Amino acid sequence: MPSLDSLIGDLSTVGDRDFERTVLGSDVATEIAGVIYDFVARRLAPVENAIFYRTSVGLVAGLRIVDGRDVVVKVHRWQVSIARLTAVQLVQAHLAASGLPVPRPLCEPEPLGSGIAIIEEFRRGGAADGHDPLIRQSLAAGLLRFVKAAQPLGSIEDLGWPVLLRPPGSPLWPEPHDIRFDFQATREGAEWIDDLGRRARRRLQSAAPGAPVIGHVDWRVGNVGFEDRRITAIYDWDSVAMAPEPFVVGAAAAQFCADWVRCGALASVGEMRSFVTEYEETRGTPFGESERDVIDATNLIYCAYLARCQHSDVRLGVGPGRSASNGWIELLRRREVESPIA
Repeated sequence: MPSLDSLIGDLSTVGDRDFERTVLGSDVATEIAGVIYDFVARRLAPVENAIFYRTSVGLVAGLRIVDGRDVVVKVHRWQVSIARLTAVQLVQAHLAASGLPVPRPLCEPEPLGSGIAIIEEFRRGGAADGHDPLIRQSLAAGLLRFVKAAQPLGSIEDLGWPVLLRPPGSPLWPEPHDIRFDFQATREGAEWIDDLGRRARRRLQSAAPGAPVIGHVDWRVGNVGFEDRRITAIYDWDSVAMAPEPFVVGAAAAQFCADWVRCGALASVGEMRSFVTEYEETRGTPFGESERDVIDATNLIYCAYLARCQHSDVRLGVGPGRSASNGWIELLRRREVESPIA
């Protein structure tokens, strides 16, 4: 296995190190690796070698420590606090004990640089194609299983609400989840996207979606590991939040095909509808009319937010979304014509 600093160095060909500079105060591979190694040695055991390294919304490193365990370190920057990550770990531990393929937390959240770091088990899982109907069905059933398994925990205030479920009077969009996005500097040409976002937000604020549940609001193939179309690992735990069940489903319907590492085509509007239908079939109870409106409005606001992120990439000429020829902008245009999805 390679060293962590060599994996960090390999990433220099695909982008700079804005996250590391912002959160850890360095863009030097050996210094970044040293900060992570010191944290793991202090909390668990010295690191033997590295398995993988990625940065996006957060920094994630897969490591093997000297006692033979494979672990994952994640350094969070966006939309987190010690209290929130502690609540997330409570959900993780409960779901792991319930038999879901969940990585168990291995240490409490701790400040690291200007972020917050955690360590958890490394659960392996393979990639999958969200356009495969059997994978889509597995994702729909897996999301329902997640929601149902978390129900005994009731309401956990510190989990918070999804950032796109905005309170009245707040700005249309939250702080973008990735530091490369600049909504203020890329307003020109995004007016139609913002209009659709406002329309979706008005619908959500006027709806009566029901009691909140604990759900995963970034439920997609890129955050789930598979083996033979069976879910073997669930990742991206900072996306766990309190939200009405129709909101959780609408968010998943927008994103379930997305994999930012491998890219590929996003879900079609028809595939989004199929995801909702398959969730309902597994649930055994169809959603009511008002719940369907929440699903559709949530789906629209997620598509609009992610199109707004792509628009920023296009205007700034950065990131994987810098071409407007496909992706969320195109999907949002189709979504305007072919809605609703529920």
